[in-house]
Amino acid sequence: MGKITGFLEADRQDRKYLPASDRIRNFREFVIPLDQSALRTQASRCMDCGIPYCHNGCPVNNQIPDWNDLVYRDDFEEASRNLHSTNNFPEFTGRICPAPCEASCTLNLTEQPVTIKTIECAIVDRAWNEGWIVPQVPVVKTGKRVAVVGGGPCGPCLRPAARPGGP
Repeated sequence: MGKITGFLEADRQDRKYLPASDRIRNFREFVIPLDQSALRTQASRCMDCGIPYCHNGCPVNNQIPDWNDLVYRDDFEEASRNLHSTNNFPEFTGRICPAPCEASCTLNLTEQPVTIKTIECAIVDRAWNEGWIVPQVPVVKTGKRVAVVGGGPCGPCLRPAARPGGP
């Protein structure tokens, strides 16, 4: 498992954010990712704790120690495959999830936890940039359509008569 003493040698280092004055001007990404060396160092902080509580903390049961080890070994392609084996959309969940896995990290008992969310985003961003993620178009289309109604920012846009229970 990676570097056995990594959590003793490296402090937690997380991504930085663009200033708010720059963020309000567009809808682009506002997180400044860590460079390759810093990512490898942060992945090395994941220790072989025996019982990875981060699995229980993760709502989709990501195999966090496994892909941290792969990032430490600079095998991002395999890390992407591993991440996608439990999570179909890490490019979304890695950004919106409040990271209960980090709260469950064994290091969190006495130290700062591993930057799991940062590493997850780095894996999937690199996978997109390298072309490892491609659309999987179905061979046969059913012709059926799906509509999601009543949630999120689009909920108020619906006419009252179109809402369930509306007039």
